Amino acid sequence: MRLKSVFKKVAYLQSGNNLQYKFSENAAFNLPLLAADVTLDVARLSLEHVLVLCVTLLVLVTVIFINGISIKLGDKEVNIGGMYRLLAKKDEDILLKETLHNFSEDVDHEVNGDLYDLVDNLNYEIEEIALKNQCYFTFEKFTSVLKTELEKRVRRNNLKEKLAKTNWEKYADTIMQNVETKYKKLQAKVNYLNCGESYADFSIIKNAAREIVNKFIDGSKEILIKGCRKKLERYEKDKGNFKTAAARRSSCEYPTEKNKGYIEKLEGNYKC
Repeated sequence: MRLKSVFKKVAYLQSGNNLQYKFSENAAFNLPLLAADVTLDVARLSLEHVLVLCVTLLVLVTVIFINGISIKLGDKEVNIGGMYRLLAKKDEDILLKETLHNFSEDVDHEVNGDLYDLVDNLNYEIEEIALKNQCYFTFEKFTSVLKTELEKRVRRNNLKEKLAKTNWEKYADTIMQNVETKYKKLQAKVNYLNCGESYADFSIIKNAAREIVNKFIDGSKEILIKGCRKKLERYEKDKGNFKTAAARRSSCEYPTEKNKGYIEKLEGNYKC
């Protein structure tokens, strides 16, 4: 490295282990770059210097603890210190998490209402079956048997799992067995009455009743998938608004995976 000075030049000569310095007013010389290890011997520092060093470190640690720093590695975020900022982030995430939770519950209530409406809307199909084989009073009873069974499924079962591609036919068989059992109980009760009412044998209406059950299942799948997709849109929209990775994972990423899984199962596009 070449150094020049207007006022004074300092040159040095090395002889063995001794350094000899030569001062020159006009000399320009080459000074080799020296590599040196710099160490700090705290034991030799004065008490004042040690106190200043400690206070400086304490202030630095306090600033990091209060304000903190954040390091983002892809989708992950590492927070160091920053107590106030972290608390503020958590408060924002809690509010957003509650908002998403309420939205999810609203969608579930909407889906549940749509499922009950679906059962009510099957009245026409049930009427087509019943009135061809029974009088009006008997039709009312049969309608009650079938609708009660379907409404119970809406109320008590996890239809997202029950109506999966690999399960729904077995599930429909179970519904039909329950309907047949209740129908035959009504037949037995009517036999003790003197009103002249009678029920057609279940075998006569079995296929038509199964069609109604299948319509209930197909309609339920559509309603459930619609609800899942509605949630997915909201999760994708709000995902970037979370301040912490943990809240983002629990409130958006995990529910997204779960609802996508429901859709795949209901549509049959998954590997068993």
